[in-house]
Amino acid sequence: MSKKQNIMQSGKIFGWFGDRVDDVVGIFSPITAARRRYFRHIVQKMFGAYHGAEGGRLRESWIASSGSADQDLLRDLPKLRERSRDLVRNDGIASGAVDTITTNIIGSGISPQSRIDRDMLAIDEEYADKLQKQIEKIWKRWVPFADAGNRLNFYELEELSERSRFTNGESIIIPLRVPKGPRNRPYSFALQAVEPDRLATPTDLAVDRNIRAGVEVGEYGEPKAYYIRKNHPGDFFYSRNGGYTSKNFIRYEALTPQGDLNIFHLYHVKRQGQTRGEPFFSPVLNLFYDRASYMEAEVIAAKVAACFAVFIKKQMAGDVSIARSTTDPNDGDKRIEELYPGLLEYLEPGEEIDTFSPQRPGNTFGMFMERILRDIASGLNIPYEILSKDFSKSNYSNTRAALLEARRFFMMQQRFVADKMGQPTLVYLLEEAYLNGELPILDFYQNRAAYVQTRWIAPGWQWVDPENEVTAAKDSVNGNLSTLADETAAQGGDWEEILEQRARELKKIKDLEEKYGIKMTEEKVALISKKEKKDKEQKNVNTEGQETISEEETVAAGA
Repeated sequence: MSKKQNIMQSGKIFGWFGDRVDDVVGIFSPITAARRRYFRHIVQKMFGAYHGAEGGRLRESWIASSGSADQDLLRDLPKLRERSRDLVRNDGIASGAVDTITTNIIGSGISPQSRIDRDMLAIDEEYADKLQKQIEKIWKRWVPFADAGNRLNFYELEELSERSRFTNGESIIIPLRVPKGPRNRPYSFALQAVEPDRLATPTDLAVDRNIRAGVEVGEYGEPKAYYIRKNHPGDFFYSRNGGYTSKNFIRYEALTPQGDLNIFHLYHVKRQGQTRGEPFFSPVLNLFYDRASYMEAEVIAAKVAACFAVFIKKQMAGDVSIARSTTDPNDGDKRIEELYPGLLEYLEPGEEIDTFSPQRPGNTFGMFMERILRDIASGLNIPYEILSKDFSKSNYSNTRAALLEARRFFMMQQRFVADKMGQPTLVYLLEEAYLNGELPILDFYQNRAAYVQTRWIAPGWQWVDPENEVTAAKDSVNGNLSTLADETAAQGGDWEEILEQRARELKKIKDLEEKYGIKMTEEKVALISKKEKKDKEQKNVNTEGQETISEEETVAAGA
């Protein structure tokens, strides 16, 4: 026990002892006992400035931990993962939350747009464009073969990684070199997704304090190696359980000799020194469970209330009943305890029933469930409307505010995926392409940072108010407050591809007009924004007012 914990424990003992002394004194002199309690309360206030740290009867059950990030998390991590997975499997709101988050973050995929640093490389724009197009061709050629297991392409691996991160709290991906195989892979580089359960500490290395839940850390807390189990510890029926010793693990160095990541370990660091990821649903697991239990109780009560039953009393024991027996013939004399709609039941002589009408669900059921969902949404940092898909109580302004709030969260996660998974992947791929002679350069290793510079394009979102938002985007570009690349990227597009495609379309239209002697495009009309139109109308009003004043002044001067 630490010194601080000893002091806290001693304080509790003396506090309890003081209360007991006050009780004894109160028997003989209530006034003296009250004064003792009052002055002890004053002393406690003098030495404690925060009300949140107060003890007493009302808060004695509030037990908080003072452990490190790993001390608090790692012991509970397996249980948190198991419950989070169960929640995603069996709770519609939790499953929908993961789907919604993954769809908005990954969508059709976060893809690279090569942006070579021409100034650092001292090359002209034409040569840089040629290299950029070649890099993007290499990427597109590799994407379908990204998965070492031959099941997923790269963008599907991105989605799987995010699902793992928001369910298990972390995602683990191993970059590998695999044979070409029957699919005739264009590149040997591939990625293997690993369940976080396989990252663990071998039992024979459990005494090593530098290995924390499978991650070997260095002097500054940096990861030095990862211990990956060869099979899943829960795969009982489909693989051999090789035990939990080092021989059933593979040790991966955290970095390659060149300094590149040897393991992509994606998780959100919430505290300094945190080695593993905390499941996304951890703060609201109890809320989800209580909500599901309450919902189940209400549904059962409503089903009972919906069963209209008729019970017939018999006056004589000899009456013959043609209704079903009150005992189950397949289970001896066990009474049948079941209600179902339209039940017709005969009672034995002397038996009576009391009716029960639960009146469920109650009038406050909907409000109570909504309140719980709002608390869950707040705990997950997602607007209630996005979590529940309930926009019935929202107007345009509320909906727009909720969407903007959600998009800030999604954009932050998109940046995380691009930096932690996308960019290291591209570096590995371009290195192999360079060694294969597919890049017409000689100084890749000397200037690698300049060659691999990339802008990652995430899928965009539909406009809430297309007319006003398109006008705002045009004004931002024309006013030099934004760029065409930024505005196009916000919609998930590549501005160069759009311009090239638009140029081809305009050229095709012009050729067809000349060929058939027709006009396919409308005459261009000067468009003005609503603000310009309003300013013009105001200017006209002011001009008319000035003319009227001038006429009045002229008449007055003539008089």
